[in-house]
Amino acid sequence: MLTARLTFGLLLIVGLTACTRPAGPDTAVHDAAINVAGSTDADWQLAIIHINDTHSQFDPSPAKVELAPGEALYTFIGGHPRLLTKARQLQQQAQAAGTPSLFLHGGDAFKGSAYFELFEHQINIDILNRMQLDAMALGNHEFDIGLPKLAQFASEINFPLLAANVDTRAEPLLAGVTNLKPYQLYRQQGERWQPIAAVGQAEGARLLAIFGVALEDMRTMVPDTGALEFSAEITAAQQTVDHLTALGVPHIIALTHLGHQRDLNLATWVNGIDVIVGGHSHSLLGDFRHWYLGQQPPYAQQVPNPDGQGVTCVVQAGQYAQAIGALTVSFNLAGQITACQGQNTLLAGRDYYPSALRRADAKLTGPALSRTLQQVQQLANTAIVDEDPLLREVLDTVYLPAVQQAYGTAISRTERSIAHVRLPGTGGSDQHGSELAGHIADAMLNYVNTPAVQALVAGPVQLSLIGAGNIRSHLEAGTIYEGHIRLEVLPFDTPLSVLTVSGADLLALLQQTISATLPPGAHAGKFPYGSGLRYVARQEDDYSASVAVEVWQDQSWQALDPQREYRLVTTNYLANGNDGWQQLQQAQAKQTDRRDIILLNGQPKAFVVERVTASLDSRGQPAFTPVYQGLAQLPCGEPEVDCKTAAQAVIMHLQAQPDLWQRTRPATVTLYR
Repeated sequence: MLTARLTFGLLLIVGLTACTRPAGPDTAVHDAAINVAGSTDADWQLAIIHINDTHSQFDPSPAKVELAPGEALYTFIGGHPRLLTKARQLQQQAQAAGTPSLFLHGGDAFKGSAYFELFEHQINIDILNRMQLDAMALGNHEFDIGLPKLAQFASEINFPLLAANVDTRAEPLLAGVTNLKPYQLYRQQGERWQPIAAVGQAEGARLLAIFGVALEDMRTMVPDTGALEFSAEITAAQQTVDHLTALGVPHIIALTHLGHQRDLNLATWVNGIDVIVGGHSHSLLGDFRHWYLGQQPPYAQQVPNPDGQGVTCVVQAGQYAQAIGALTVSFNLAGQITACQGQNTLLAGRDYYPSALRRADAKLTGPALSRTLQQVQQLANTAIVDEDPLLREVLDTVYLPAVQQAYGTAISRTERSIAHVRLPGTGGSDQHGSELAGHIADAMLNYVNTPAVQALVAGPVQLSLIGAGNIRSHLEAGTIYEGHIRLEVLPFDTPLSVLTVSGADLLALLQQTISATLPPGAHAGKFPYGSGLRYVARQEDDYSASVAVEVWQDQSWQALDPQREYRLVTTNYLANGNDGWQQLQQAQAKQTDRRDIILLNGQPKAFVVERVTASLDSRGQPAFTPVYQGLAQLPCGEPEVDCKTAAQAVIMHLQAQPDLWQRTRPATVTLYR
């Protein structure tokens, strides 16, 4: 294995530098639906099995399926035991066909479930090691619990963690982690690939390389990146490919965590990548409307490279361990791609219910279940897959008991699922988008106007905003426990920030964040939902948004006044300017009246923020830092301190309004596209 110093030194030698991403030439993107069975010009074929954005969803996810028009059934899909079963089936199929296979992860294994909140990186080390992956991309959520735990994760997994555009040399916590590397070389051994440290170790066997690409704007999304440096995606990718090509590597795969649109852009501007296996945008490529998961671009798109000669196949496999991708790439004698073929497959189970409550005593049985299973098995892009029994046993015996205990007391009940989508109009939503986000914004606003918090922030708060990416799951029908909110819906440490902003800054913030989510394949986590204000946004031809905003004041809706000041509550992550909310940082660059609210022994406590600074690393990437009065940072993680203030606000909101889900909430977000 190459050491971290050698591999990152290599990137320094080839001169990775930050640059501005070009818009991309007007080249066609083709659907790779070529049937290569029996192809006479295929010298050899490569099978790639892939997952991404699993977010510690080790158990199956609730789902809904339409087997006849207007008739829905409820079930559970995916989970890591099913992923493992299907991956092994695909590997066995490839082996039987004499095709070498790879099993890859497109990043973001961390965050998103009660399992992760309790066991953090340790459960991912355990479970992912059992899955026998060949490589994983470095995702943004791998930073969520700090660099020391990321370093431990990278050191203890039995597959490489890849990121060619991340320089660790100046960050002592990661500089010595040899398993976090730019790329990994492999030589073919039968139908599998053996990792090697140098080209000379191939010993005449077929040679292949996988390199990683992380988000170049990671600092704007992640609170703690230390002294890491993130280089431009396109520049780093091309220079890495050029280096590997100079070494004599004939086949190169990029394992990225950029989002599907940026993957297509990478393929458009970089020569020499055979396949891009992606993550980050949770793109379930293909038609999954029968699962109420919408229709996204086709699987295995072929993108012509800028040299006019090469072609890159681009794939991604959804989210939450619900589906798995299987790609077959065919090459001719010259090493050129002749075809890419495959699909994402949603992993269905065998339990089906007539109601969203999924009551065990109402589960389908007998002939009704047999008919249902036959219909499900016939659905496109779907397979009924049994869980791997050994992995299921590990989860049930080692981890599940603590998870069940952590859910705490019941706080509410709903007879229907309360959906969350990031961008209105996606995931089966209408122009108003996420119902759940609106209720969370209401809860935040109500909480900071309670007497206990008002004593700390000195004055009424008029409106709230939250980014769609702060919310990590739906609320399923049934009894709602505290753990559903703290461990699933709002699992992050999310102190609340109260600050004064101008109407002009609010309008600019909404226009910027909404516009950034509108281009095809854009990351929609920054999309804003709110309470105490409402807006109508309209997409223009250039994907920018025009926004008309009203604020609730004096018992009526009134137009936002750009000259007026308003009191806002949001999460401190967004108040610092992260995830594309830089307008808030700019408004606090010199001074602010902001107060950050956490819980100390269960009671709210405020910390004064004097200003929020923006700094650039040596490659020009920004980082935002709040300057607190009298302390370096919030004491999250210390005994008796709870920084999940937003989650506590929602819990209190539900406890106070047991009939909340039976009432219609007027829409505060409207997006016309």
